Amino acid sequence: MNIQAEKLDIIQWLAKVNDSNIIRQFMLLKKSNEEMASVNLTPAEKTAVDKGLESIKEGRFKSHEEVTEATRKKYTHLFKQSDP
Repeated sequence: MNIQAEKLDIIQWLAKVNDSNIIRQFMLLKKSNEEMASVNLTPAEKTAVDKGLESIKEGRFKSHEEVTEATRKKYTHLFKQSDP
C-alpha cells in the first residue's frame, strides 16, 4: 500500500471515530509533529548534526559508560568518593 492510500485509509477511519480519547491522542500526535517540524536549525547546526550522524554510521562514537568512565578519571574531584 502506498503512502497516499494509507493516509486516505486513516482519514476514512478517523472520520468514523467517536471516541474522544482516540481524537485526543491524534491531536497530541499532531501537536508533537508540528512542534518537531518547527525546529529551525542554522546551517552550522545542521552541518554539525549531519556530521555527528555520519560519525555514528561509521562507528565513531563512545558509549555512555565509556564517556562516564573517562570523565570520572579526568575530573575525579567532581565525583563523590565511596567509602572503602
